[in-house]
Amino acid sequence: MKPYVMAEDLYQHKLAVVLGRGKRLNKLLRHYPTEKKFKAASIEEIANIIGIKNRNSAVLQKLKKLDIVYDKMVTFIVDPGWSRKPRARRIMGIDTEYLKSSLDSIQYVIMDGMDHLSSGIIFTNNSIAKATSISEGINLLRWVIEDYQPELIVGHNFNSDISILEAAYGDELPELYFYDDTMELMANSNLANILGSSSLNLAVHKLFDADVIGLFNAYHDLDLLVEYGIKDALYPIYLRYYILNGELPEINFTLKPEKIVQEENRQYLKQQDGFHIKLQGRGG
Repeated sequence: MKPYVMAEDLYQHKLAVVLGRGKRLNKLLRHYPTEKKFKAASIEEIANIIGIKNRNSAVLQKLKKLDIVYDKMVTFIVDPGWSRKPRARRIMGIDTEYLKSSLDSIQYVIMDGMDHLSSGIIFTNNSIAKATSISEGINLLRWVIEDYQPELIVGHNFNSDISILEAAYGDELPELYFYDDTMELMANSNLANILGSSSLNLAVHKLFDADVIGLFNAYHDLDLLVEYGIKDALYPIYLRYYILNGELPEINFTLKPEKIVQEENRQYLKQQDGFHIKLQGRGG
């Protein structure tokens, strides 16, 4: 797997993998706009520019061997051991939206292997759809977890979702604590370096040619918001599978959310029969 970057951007991408995309990167690019000029500079000059006094620092050592380090950091690594339960079959993906309030909606998908068991979206903000209260919505999520007993929860930057849910609920939610986080898996596997981002939408679009929806567009259309939310809960399950196994079979089915809260929102959906999930198979 090669980095998803244009040839003219490769030099900047190499530096960004080591330095991140902050002030140090900008300083180096101002002084050394080309890779040729960067490689002609001494390590002392580079250290002075980015403000590192310790000449034995890990960052400087990586910059000294930029090509070798870069090749290592953009090599895709597969390791089932990164998962808290690699062989889990019944997996629940959970995601939250909170653009217009402390909690706008909760969405979930439950899978058994590659088979879709159940999914739903729980609205908790009446300004975007007919909604239940935040506490009632989170209780509904807890009941779904109790009912289906998933072996593992999967989310993207899921620690943030837990914080959002617990802050809105005013109490701890321990049933959410046994999870795999695909943002962490992307970092461990070097996918974030390869893609130049840890964005979920970018990952599934680049890797699996999947359709993605922008957040702000979704908030202007109830159909899009339901589809966006459910996909944000579903896609991490497939991304996790790919990172742990190095492959993903082709995915092609129509997903109709089993539960929409409040149920009367369903009558306003143009996509009454659900929406299409299609991911191009990769690897294997």
